[in-house]
Amino acid sequence: MFKYLFQSMNEKLDGILASLPASHGTKQQALLEQLQELRDISDGIIEEWLLFEEKMAKAGHRPQPDAAGSLPETTAAKPSFDLDDDPFGESPAQSMQYQRGEGYFKLYMFAEAAREFGSVVREHPEFLQARLYLALCFLQSENVAEAYSHLQILISLADDGRLKAVAYNALGCVQAVKGNVEMACECFRTSHALDPEFKDPVYNLKACQIDGGVLQLGVAIG
Repeated sequence: MFKYLFQSMNEKLDGILASLPASHGTKQQALLEQLQELRDISDGIIEEWLLFEEKMAKAGHRPQPDAAGSLPETTAAKPSFDLDDDPFGESPAQSMQYQRGEGYFKLYMFAEAAREFGSVVREHPEFLQARLYLALCFLQSENVAEAYSHLQILISLADDGRLKAVAYNALGCVQAVKGNVEMACECFRTSHALDPEFKDPVYNLKACQIDGGVLQLGVAIG
């Protein structure tokens, strides 16, 4: 079903993109309206998919009966963020905004993801995983100043070594983008010292020594 839906949407989009450069006046406006309609349909599909994924995640943690036919006393759902378990339980990691943010992040829709994670951070400023995601969204969108600000806050508040290591690695990427190679290297060294099992800062340290080296942000999504 979705295969044919997306096939028709792609065909319509191709037609719009082919006609748009040479269009003017009312014809251009009509094409832009059609483009917006496709965008609205796409956003609607994404929203429904995210809701479905959230329900599927809950179904995956459904208690199973034991050999005697009874259910275990508790089965805790865990967030998909691949750092430490969320100390806040089902809130805010299981909130709709956080789940949507993760979904958008996986789809490389960083502006939309930043909107959702920003809502979580405003409501729960102490929830550092959401702040890290928000900083990475800003970094991916080349909003370096905002990324730097959130990473500085995160580093000042984080106690967990793994989370702090990821933050320092991202901060090193910020410094590298700004052209501060020495400061970037220092951040990568700090990241590696905090978590020697975390390999991305090692790769980034080498990348800083190579012209055109590719930096690794180092966030793992479940």
